[in-house]
Amino acid sequence: MLLIEQFALSNRVGPISGKFSPGRLTLLIGPNGSGKSSLLGAMAGLYQGAGEITLQGERLSDVSTHELARYRAMLAQDTVLPHGLLGYELLALGAEPVGGVTEAVCLTLSKLAEPLGLNSLYQRQLNTLSGGEQQRLLIASTLLQVDPSVNPEGKLLLLDEPLAGLDWHHQLATLRLLREYAELGLTVVASIHDINLACQYADDIWCLHQGILAAQGPPEVITPELIAQVFEVKVRLIEQEGYRLLLAE
Repeated sequence: MLLIEQFALSNRVGPISGKFSPGRLTLLIGPNGSGKSSLLGAMAGLYQGAGEITLQGERLSDVSTHELARYRAMLAQDTVLPHGLLGYELLALGAEPVGGVTEAVCLTLSKLAEPLGLNSLYQRQLNTLSGGEQQRLLIASTLLQVDPSVNPEGKLLLLDEPLAGLDWHHQLATLRLLREYAELGLTVVASIHDINLACQYADDIWCLHQGILAAQGPPEVITPELIAQVFEVKVRLIEQEGYRLLLAE
């Protein structure tokens, strides 16, 4: 379990308190600048601020970045990729924190290849790939780091806007994978901008507004009133056959 207690980064996010449980997919939503990236970075142990964040009862501030790599994986926004590397070489680098390219790594990549469309990317140089193609490789590398069959110590999977640059097919495939990894027992937290997709796939949603937690809970906490307050957009809610859809008016 990841526990946040009155955590704050000056002028960026907080104070925020809450918990993220194993086996659940939590999606963060909120306008640009609402603090989603700062919160995810703090949960990865990249930022230190006021308050406390603990993973499995251990304070992140007491754990080295090298040791944290055994327990959590983080996909950041705007990752700078080295030109000249091939797709499979990037994935091999991603496997280094968990012991390099083992049989388990190869089996996991084989499992990820179809949903993420990896097969056509392995032999191509990174600088020849589109942004979406690069993102799919980065998602695979991040999942690989905490896949239970590769790394039994993996606990926490964090992704900052993993759907950025992806076509609709790969957006849905990525969200299905995040649900699968949560069902394997990981704590999975990601930020996305598509509110309807968040409501469809999340177990829990955190809505941030100006650095503060405006709402948290199951998808039902996302209401037209909340959207009007946080996003300044008027929407109406349609419910049919168990699905909820927010449509702009």
